[in-house]
Amino acid sequence: MPHRLDSHSSSRWHNVLMQARASHHPDRPALEQVTLCAVDTRAPQLALAALRRSMDQVGFARVVLFTSQEAVGLAAQSGIEAIAIEPLRSGSDYSRWVVQDLPQHIQTSHVLISQWDGFVTNATAWSDDFLSWDYIGAVWPDQPTGRNVGNGGFSLRSQSFLRAAQALKLQNFHPEDQVLCRDHRVALETQHNIRFAPPSVARLFAHENEKPRQPTFGFHGPYNLPKALTESELVLLLEKLPDAFFRSRDARRLARALLLRRMPFAAKALLKRRSAAGKSGLHTRLLGAIATFMTLLKPPPP
Repeated sequence: MPHRLDSHSSSRWHNVLMQARASHHPDRPALEQVTLCAVDTRAPQLALAALRRSMDQVGFARVVLFTSQEAVGLAAQSGIEAIAIEPLRSGSDYSRWVVQDLPQHIQTSHVLISQWDGFVTNATAWSDDFLSWDYIGAVWPDQPTGRNVGNGGFSLRSQSFLRAAQALKLQNFHPEDQVLCRDHRVALETQHNIRFAPPSVARLFAHENEKPRQPTFGFHGPYNLPKALTESELVLLLEKLPDAFFRSRDARRLARALLLRRMPFAAKALLKRRSAAGKSGLHTRLLGAIATFMTLLKPPPP
């Protein structure tokens, strides 16, 4: 579980949210057919920050955080609508909720689902053509054509897709993007006339596990965060993440990305948490030594 916010940390985090609000683009596109949402009961502070960053770029019909009752007030302070749901204690709980429960809350033609590690970064990359598809997510480069457009962590889904996925009456929901976009894609296409965007369109919409060929509308994946945030912002973000994250492969990939972007103080903080979380092997120690050396050559972030 994420650490509780003390008063100083809470104030700093509130400042991050308010600074994001103040930096909105006056000429941002207005997507009146799209609801932006996140579903997060474990790290609502991070989900809120991601939502705010997308709102700075684009005007949405509605922005909603589905979260725990305790976090509803936090969302209100950020100017975001919050709906209380039961705690989601695992990835499986999240997948089940998105497939079974989310559709009843969406009235617009499309919903943009975001997670804490993904948001809109380039509003000029938006195309109204995106709305002609039922599902768009970043390309999975390790999958064959016909199964390689998925990634639910930053995905645009139509009402038709939401209802069709709900109608599948799935027994296994997790991970929901793989279940829907790979395991049941043919059924969705043939039985419900669902149209998945082709890879060429998906690569304009977002990126995750492959290097983008041009600026995309948004992204997903913690290892892509160093391209979108400052080192100071990343240090603060790392303080909010649960220990489970630091034991993951994503944490190792993020450490490498931080070092490549010359953000050694954030990398050092990450690797310290990773070691404390039980991942103190040779690879972690080596990356930690590199980060420590790099901090000697660079002043700390403000």
